[in-house]
Amino acid sequence: MPGHPIPRVKVCSVSEMRRIDEEAASRFGVDHLLLMEDAGTAVYQVVSREVGCFGRRVVVIAGTGNNGGDALVAARRLRSCGAYVEVYVVGDPGRYPEPARRNYEIVSKLGVPLKIVRTAEDLETLREALRSCDVVIVGLIGIGLKGEVTGIHRSVIEVVNASGRTVVSVDIPSGICGDSGRVCGVAVRSTYTVTFGLPKIGNILYPGYYYCGKLYISRLSYPPELLESDEILTELNTPVPIPERVRWGHKGTFGKFLAVAGARYYYGAPYYVAYSFLKVGGGYSRLAAPKSVVPYIAARCSEVVYIPLEETDEGTISARNLDYLLNLVESLGIDIVAVGSGTSLNSETQELIRSLVERLDRPVIIDGDGITAVAHDPSILKRRKAPTIVTPHLVEFTRLTGLRPRDVEEDPVGVLRRVCRELNSYIVLKGAHSLVGYPDGRVYINMTGNPGMAKAGSGDVLTGTIAAMYGIGLRDPGLATRMGVLVHGLAGDLAAEVLGEDGITPDDILNYLPKAVKLLRESPETVFRRYIPEFL
Repeated sequence: MPGHPIPRVKVCSVSEMRRIDEEAASRFGVDHLLLMEDAGTAVYQVVSREVGCFGRRVVVIAGTGNNGGDALVAARRLRSCGAYVEVYVVGDPGRYPEPARRNYEIVSKLGVPLKIVRTAEDLETLREALRSCDVVIVGLIGIGLKGEVTGIHRSVIEVVNASGRTVVSVDIPSGICGDSGRVCGVAVRSTYTVTFGLPKIGNILYPGYYYCGKLYISRLSYPPELLESDEILTELNTPVPIPERVRWGHKGTFGKFLAVAGARYYYGAPYYVAYSFLKVGGGYSRLAAPKSVVPYIAARCSEVVYIPLEETDEGTISARNLDYLLNLVESLGIDIVAVGSGTSLNSETQELIRSLVERLDRPVIIDGDGITAVAHDPSILKRRKAPTIVTPHLVEFTRLTGLRPRDVEEDPVGVLRRVCRELNSYIVLKGAHSLVGYPDGRVYINMTGNPGMAKAGSGDVLTGTIAAMYGIGLRDPGLATRMGVLVHGLAGDLAAEVLGEDGITPDDILNYLPKAVKLLRESPETVFRRYIPEFL
C-alpha cells in the first residue's frame, strides 16, 4: 500500500446488496450459483487459515435460505480437504430456493452426515456434536432477517453461544439486523465473520460489529462497477492526506479559531475546546468566555488567547455580547467558530447562541448546550449560507430532530442521511463507530475510538480537533470533520494502549492528539490496516 492512495471502502444496506445481486446476474451474467460457490469458498478459506482443515471436526449449521446454501458449499469444500464435517439443517429442506437446493442435494449425495433440526431432541443432538467439534460454521439467518428471532432458530443460536466453540458466521451473524447492527432478540457471537461483496451496515455498527468477531470481506465475483458505484453513499471513514505544514508558515497560516464556550462552574469544556485546537496543530486559538471564568481557565492554559465576555447573573454569557462577537470574528479574520460547549441552559445565553449561529458568515461547529439552543429552532441551520457542523450524541440528536431513540437505532444511517439533507448540515452522530453525515447524503462510518472515551469532556476535545483540521488546511468542511473524528478516536486508542481504557480522561486524549496526527501524516496505511476489515 505504501505510495498508493488509501482505497475507499463502501458499506451497503440490505436493499443495496440485493440490487447488486440482481444487477450482477442481469447485466453481467454472474449468476447466483457462481456467487454461492464463491461465498462458500471464502468461508472455507477463513476456516483453513484460522483453524485448519485436515483432521478437524466441523459442525455446519445451515438455515433453509441462501445463507444456508453458502454454508453447505463450505461444508463440501472442507470435507474435500480432509475435515470431518457434520451438517445440521434447521427447518424444512424442501423450502430451499435455487441455488441452495442444488447444493443441499450435492451434499446429500456426497454422504456428508446430515441431520434435520426441528425438535428439542434434535437440538440435544446438535448440542452433543458441538461439544466435540473444533469449529462451527453458522449460516442460519442472513441479511434477510425480519423481526425478532424466535422458536427453533432462537434455541439453536443459544446452543451455539453456550458451546464455547470457535464460530465462523456466514455473511452476518445470525440474529443481527443488516441495516442497523441491532440484535433482534438473540444473535450468534462469532469468532470470525466472512461478509460478501460489501460489508453491510449491520456488520460495521455496534453491537453487530462486536458479534462479528474478526471481520473478513470477500468481494466474490461481483463486478467492481457495482461495488464501487457512486449510488452507494455510505463508506468507512478511511484516512485522507493532511496538507503539508509549510516551513515558512506562521500562526495565522494554520488557522484562526474562536470558541464561544463556558459558564460559571463549567471550566473543563471551554478549556478542552480551545486547547485541543492547538494540540492538533492549529495556529491561533481564542476563547470567548464569561469574564469571571477566564482567570481559572487561563491559570491552567496560558497558550490560548482569552476574550472576557459580559455575563448574566448566573455567570453565563450575556446576550449583550452578540454584536461584539460578530465584529470580533470579522475584524480578527477568524476562520472557524465553535459555539456551545459548557455554555449552560440559561435562556438568555441560549437565545444568544441561536442569534450567533444564524448571523455568523463562516463555518460554525455547534456542540453541547449549543445543540439544545438550535433544537428550539432547527430552521436556523437550514438558513445558514456558510458550512455548519453539528456534533450530537444520540440524546442530543433526538432533541434536534424530535425523533425517539428507537427510531434512530433502527436505521441510524438512513435517518442521519435524511436529517443532514433537511438541515443542510454536516452532522457527527457520536457513539461507538460514530457516523459523519454530509448535506449531500454521504455518510461515513468511523472505526477509531474505544469505550474509555465515553466521559464528559471528550466531545469538547472532538470539537477543537475538527476545528484544527479545518485550520491546518482541510478547508473542505466534510474532510475536516471526518479527519477530526478519526484523529480524536485514534488519540483515544493510543492513550488506551498505554493507560488502559478504564482510566483514560479527556486530558489523556488531548495529550495523545499530536502522536495521532503524526501517525496519520507519516503512515496513513498503518491507520488503514489497523482499523479496516481484512479483504480475502
